[in-house]
Amino acid sequence: MDIKETHYDLILIGSGIGALTVASLMAQYRNKRVLILEQHFKAGGFTHVFKREGKFLWDVGIHYIGDMDKNSMLRKIFDLVTRNEIEWYKMPQIFEKFVYPGFTFGENSDPKEYQKDLILLFPDEFQAIENYFDDVQRIAGWHGRHMMLKALPPFLDKFEHTIDLIGTDSALITTKDYLDRNFKSPKLKAILASQWGDYGLPPSQSAFAIHSMIVAHYLRGGYYPVGGSGVIAQSVQKIIQEKGGRILLSREVQEILIQDGKAVGVRVKNRKKSEEANREILEEYTADTIISNAGALNTYTKLIPSKFQIPFLDKLKTFADRFPLTTNVTLYIGLKDDPRKLGFLGENYWIYSTLDHDQNFKDGLNWIQNDSVPGAYLSFPSLKDPHAHAHTAEVIAFTDYTPFLKWKDQPWKERDEEYKQLKESIKNRLLNYLEERFPGFKDMVEYTEVSTPLTTEHFTLHKKGTIYGLPCVPDRFRETEAPWFSTITPIKNLFLTGADAASPGMSGAMMGGISAVAHLADGLKMIQIFREAGKRK
Repeated sequence: MDIKETHYDLILIGSGIGALTVASLMAQYRNKRVLILEQHFKAGGFTHVFKREGKFLWDVGIHYIGDMDKNSMLRKIFDLVTRNEIEWYKMPQIFEKFVYPGFTFGENSDPKEYQKDLILLFPDEFQAIENYFDDVQRIAGWHGRHMMLKALPPFLDKFEHTIDLIGTDSALITTKDYLDRNFKSPKLKAILASQWGDYGLPPSQSAFAIHSMIVAHYLRGGYYPVGGSGVIAQSVQKIIQEKGGRILLSREVQEILIQDGKAVGVRVKNRKKSEEANREILEEYTADTIISNAGALNTYTKLIPSKFQIPFLDKLKTFADRFPLTTNVTLYIGLKDDPRKLGFLGENYWIYSTLDHDQNFKDGLNWIQNDSVPGAYLSFPSLKDPHAHAHTAEVIAFTDYTPFLKWKDQPWKERDEEYKQLKESIKNRLLNYLEERFPGFKDMVEYTEVSTPLTTEHFTLHKKGTIYGLPCVPDRFRETEAPWFSTITPIKNLFLTGADAASPGMSGAMMGGISAVAHLADGLKMIQIFREAGKRK
């Protein structure tokens, strides 16, 4: 193909799973020449991986996925998108451990056993526990309908809203409201809310809909892509190249080009060439359709020229400012020995300093400046990937963006000594936090590297380095309150995909991709996608 080609059938801004889903399906089933523009020097968004010392490999976003049994529809859709190229490794039977002061609870990947374990610990609340599992499945079903119905054609709007009312009252209370209404034991409520880090908001702020979706998603355990999550983008790249498409890296989209009210292309900064030339090098690409995987906030506030009126722009900005955006630091660890010697088997650990998750979240916003670490997530990529060449671990701790603000304008990899000292302090505090709970852990450490919200912001341009997009509060699921959470935009031929078009996580972002495909004039309808997925073996 001519490397100077500038016109394509479809342009996708960003290469996360939402964009990869659209690109794969439109290339496979509509023979579209697709261009994906990615500002990172690696494709995949939060599905990409990186390596250090020639042997240590970590994922940056996919730490585990639920509902990947071979017979599940999610697995079949994923196989459709990747053309059956991805193998999935199932995590241990006890795949999550929730660690609190004085006790640890392990979640069994058999939901019946999980329920039995809870009733054994809290026999006085057995009926509430049984009801909870029913409610989670019911509200997760509401959430799934809500996402799928958003992919219906506009003329079915009335039908959508009628069906969507079923379960709405329960779905749109907060997780805390649900737990407080139905349970007495603070310990039990803490256990049930332990996975809130998977959607980034504590019980008092999160919609019970997103809590239910995440809990139901993992009821049958966790899975990990063999070879690391980087294989996902590799598989889709092959598909789009077969149809004459491309993925261009180090391309920062700066503006969506609009003519006569229609999106017709993009203006792009070539990051690599700009750095080499020490001046801004711009490129333009055109297409019949533009789809943004950059998030609703970035798309509406940065990429669409201000002269084009977006009717809900002020409300969107207000929404984004009302709630803390979930940001984090990550400690990547290369190990010199097998962590199984310390009893780790490949399960995840959610570690908390108190039973009060709202307090844990509040303390998490300030722990960089304070003395104690309120909690952390511990994962072992190498124990989940049979192809791993060296043992690795990751520690994630939520934080606020404020402690890093003073270095915002310093270049990536070139920030000053004070910033490096802060990262060293973060590393030591997190390692000490783990050592207190797992003696001998520090002796296994060979290599460490810390990333901060500034790293995430640099590569994603997400406000304050947020990792989950806009927050999953109840108002997110009320269409009249938040019309920006939609595939359709006010600009003709411009669509959204990814997490903000559906919900956080890989499966949610993939659903955003399916919704985008379903809304394209020459795309595939939802029933066609499910039918094709159902043929997969």
